[in-house]
Amino acid sequence: MKSEYKIALATLLIGLGIIGGIYYKKNLAFRDDSKRVVKVKGEQKIIIPQLDEEPPKDLPELNEYLQDLAKLYKEGKSTLPLQDSELDKNAKIAQNIVLKNREFLSDTKIRNKLLHNDIMRITPAINSMLDKKSQKKCKSSICYVVEKYNYALNSTTRAVVDIKRKKVLAVKRYSNTQPDISARLTRIAKEIALNHPQVIKELGHKPTPSELSMANVRSNLQESPCEDKNHLCVAPTFADHKKQRALWAIVDLTELKLAAAKWAGLGKTYTPACIDERTLENRYIMKNFCQKDTNLSKDGWSLIYHLTGSDGLEIRDVKFTGKSVARSLKIVDWHVAYRGMGADKLDTSTPTIIEGRKVEFVKGPNNEYTFGYNDAMGCPMFSTSVVLAFNGPLVKDLKDENGTKVGFYILQDFRNPKWPMACNYRYQNRFEFYKDGSFRVVGINLGRGCGNKAIYRPVMRLDVQLEDNKENFALYNKENWDIWQIENAYHSSGKEKMYKDKYLYRVTGVDESEGYYIEPNRGQFKDGSRGDNESVYVSKFKEDEGDEDLLTLGSCCKLDKDGPEKFIKDKELIENSDIVIWYVPRIYNDDKAGEEYCWADSTIDENGNPSVKIWPCIVGPKFVPINSVK
Repeated sequence: MKSEYKIALATLLIGLGIIGGIYYKKNLAFRDDSKRVVKVKGEQKIIIPQLDEEPPKDLPELNEYLQDLAKLYKEGKSTLPLQDSELDKNAKIAQNIVLKNREFLSDTKIRNKLLHNDIMRITPAINSMLDKKSQKKCKSSICYVVEKYNYALNSTTRAVVDIKRKKVLAVKRYSNTQPDISARLTRIAKEIALNHPQVIKELGHKPTPSELSMANVRSNLQESPCEDKNHLCVAPTFADHKKQRALWAIVDLTELKLAAAKWAGLGKTYTPACIDERTLENRYIMKNFCQKDTNLSKDGWSLIYHLTGSDGLEIRDVKFTGKSVARSLKIVDWHVAYRGMGADKLDTSTPTIIEGRKVEFVKGPNNEYTFGYNDAMGCPMFSTSVVLAFNGPLVKDLKDENGTKVGFYILQDFRNPKWPMACNYRYQNRFEFYKDGSFRVVGINLGRGCGNKAIYRPVMRLDVQLEDNKENFALYNKENWDIWQIENAYHSSGKEKMYKDKYLYRVTGVDESEGYYIEPNRGQFKDGSRGDNESVYVSKFKEDEGDEDLLTLGSCCKLDKDGPEKFIKDKELIENSDIVIWYVPRIYNDDKAGEEYCWADSTIDENGNPSVKIWPCIVGPKFVPINSVK
């Protein structure tokens, strides 16, 4: 390595805490940092890789990547472009444009020191990714979206490129956020996981690619370098159905190594391992629901809906009998955390050091470890999300217990192609609209996930927009409504006294007689729910805080970090303001016989055929017009 590159990388190490020099060291993925394996009682087992393991000498994908980085730095550049195999003709044009754009590249140097960046994906632009100005310009042109990740700053830059005019229309930077990873990094993560000696040792054989899933799912493990997502990490997973467990291989793509691995129980399953993959490129869905809006007028309601790249199904511009109700309603993320029991049995007598960092094994609540990732729901093409739109949105009549029509609902199904196999997920977004002006936003989890000790937290973004666009949010406190004057949060106990025994929250206009009571789910909706156990955040509306597609929000595993708290840290005034309500239920799954919840399994039916059995969990609040409550 030439001296000038050593100096540049050493500066990054000192100034930013980034191990810059790792990019040029062969077999880096196997430079393991601890001298012990940490075990916990029962099915849970955390593995910290060993220093004395002999790594394979040839990892083609990784070595080629390192060589390309070395060449890039030699040329005085630091943004690695996507390979041609990941790009169509227009994407190549978009990439060439952004790599010459000063604003897009403005974060790639600090005091003339190069910072490592990768272009992660380039896709045709869909409406939910564009601001209003870009939407107008892209109607008469061809637009693409380019996403770049800065490893040193842990930030993502998104650019909108007009292909016909050959210019960048907009650039936005998102701090402490990470995009979906490129196909190349997915291959590298797979290569590291498939060939690592500790993974081979734990599995008892050298795995094949067909045994591995979820290589592009971002993840973190508490107290590893992946904690709090300061590093870009993914979780390739190996499911052992006979022993009802899965090995999670945590690959740190910032340092290009296996950071840790963990065994976790799957629960009982009869699902065979040979389910065919459903194609991910559903052109019909893309054309009809991702690349254009659908207008709907029904039962006094008018609204627009479309599928987004990562925020599920979005309902926009909602009106009832001509009056404004909401600007946007959507579920932006599902946080998935798994719990490992036995933290008190951990042997912490020997310090564990990973690349100079001391690892502390922190006990979670109830003697648990927490581990998992964030799920994004999105369009079936131009997205590396693994929970994808399955068929298009359905619009159906909403009926009461007597079969009388009381409104309608819009339902969108998102699922992994191999659901209901272990380590695969299925979510539904459901928006209910009633003839009396009420509406409900519903998140549905149909299992199955990677374990039977999971905590799910769907993050709902509810941008209610009343006629004067000046709203007030209030919390019912014993006998009074307390109006929030500044941005705030509330974590429900589920046992509070509620107004008329139903309503805990309220959103109104300046005139308190106009607006909605908010009825949290306590199991009263007769859908088998066990309640929302919700946290509520109210922030002042800002376009770049979720009006467009959001990148990954919050932490999967720090249970006091839902994500929206980042939008209320400034404690801005919100009384008589344009506000956004963030509603985050908390769900605990269960696979005990007769008590299943948030669970799914494949069984053999009476005819000897495979049959899927589902125990859904259904969460979400109902908004009831104030003038309809007596």
